[in-house]
Parts: sequence; C-alpha cells; structure tokens
Amino acid sequence: MDRRDLAVGLLILVTVVVASFAVVTVWSGPSGPLAADQTYPPGADADHLNFSALDAGDANLTHTPRNHWDSYAIRYTAPPERRLVEGEYYINSTTGEIVADRWHDATVYRNGTEYAFRQPAESIPEHQREQFASDPQFVHDDATDAYYRYDPRYGRIAPTNIGRHPTLLDAYAWEAVDTTTHHGVPVITYRATGTRADSQGAPVINGTLRLGVDDGLIYGYDLTQDAEGGPYRYTYSVEPAPFPEHEWVETARDLAANATERR
Repeated sequence: MDRRDLAVGLLILVTVVVASFAVVTVWSGPSGPLAADQTYPPGADADHLNFSALDAGDANLTHTPRNHWDSYAIRYTAPPERRLVEGEYYINSTTGEIVADRWHDATVYRNGTEYAFRQPAESIPEHQREQFASDPQFVHDDATDAYYRYDPRYGRIAPTNIGRHPTLLDAYAWEAVDTTTHHGVPVITYRATGTRADSQGAPVINGTLRLGVDDGLIYGYDLTQDAEGGPYRYTYSVEPAPFPEHEWVETARDLAANATERR
C-alpha cells in the first residue's frame, strides 16, 4: 500500500469513527431492553419494518405530534453534495400554522388555504430578482428589501419534502434494539442491519431510527451510507421547538391588498 492509499484509508476510517460517534451522541439517553411482550405499531415488528404499512396508518407529521408538544420542528440534514431546497419545518400545534425554510433564505407560511412567501432580495442573484420583479404574483417591499407573495386561497399545497424524508430508510433491513423516549414520546430504537436484497440503496455504514410505539411515526433517524463519494450522513428529527416569529406575513397581506387596489 503506497502513501496515497494509506492516507485515503485513514481518512475513511476517521470519517466512519466520527459518524459513529455522532450517532451515539444524537441517540444518547436513558433506554431499556425490549420486553418479551413488547407491542409494536402496525407495520413494525422486532426484526422488520414495513414502511408502506406504517405510512398507511392514520398518524401523520402535521397533526399527530401536536398531541405531544405546543409547537415542534421537523429538522433534516443531508451531505453537502445533496443540496437542500427545503429546510426546517415548524408547526404550531394549536393553530395548525406551518412556517418552513426554503432555498436562498426564503420562508413560506401556510395556515389552511392561506399562503405567504418571503424572499430577501440580497440572498438571490440579479437575474432572479428580475424574475421576481416581472412576476405579478410577487411584490417588492423597499423597507425590508424582500419580495412577497400572499394568497388567501392558495388551495392544495404543492408537493414538499414534509413526510418524505424517511423514504431512504426503506432500502435497509432493521431490527429493534431497545425502548426509550424521544422528547417524552415513547419510541422503539431500531438499528440498520444491512441493505435489503431487493434494494438499490447504497450500503449502510451505520444507522438508527426511532419509531413511535403508539402511532408508528418515525421521530428521528441517523443514517450514514457508504456512497461512491465517501460516507454520506443523513439526520432527521421531529422535536419540540418554539414557533418562529412571522409578523412578515402581515406585511405580505398588506402588500397584496395594496397591489390589488392599484390594479
């Protein structure tokens, strides 16, 4: 083995060790062994997870966690090579309002059919500013130097990543290892044991996920793949978090109303 091969090997080893330590850090906390009579939500068992069956249940990310927290966030990270168009989601358990991050520091707001969008001008290149300026759906506010859109009857929400982040887990086999709580929610911890024979997913270096005992929701995972470009780590967590300030939505409403009056 020459020096170059040795250096590459050491780099991969260090990366794997760091990723493994990160998994332990993320999932650290009190846990207990699986009971002989451990109950599982439909679609789950001690040595397998049927993600299609889990998704077919009544629980969903925009409603079920409201039973646990006043407001919560859906957090997701991916390797730098996997550019994120959508960032974190925040949900108000009382009102059902949703605030979400978007690419280029943009923010969206949903509440039923009500929709608002804000894009800081300084976060986008000149040609995109020209596109916003020429689109009648958007209004520029000089005071905040941002483009806004507001629609009280936006209708059906466009496809987003909300609820879709766990789809990459279906490529792997899982086994239950213990029970614990995730921010107060009873969960079962599963460990990835390998790639499914019928899957084209990248080999897994290590992976854990937390499945709600009572509702079958995936409340978190930490997965590192052995990808061609090196170890790729993905993390995901549904957890309590303050609902963000969103006074800018009122600005969007006012700008839309003024624009309508001028037409």
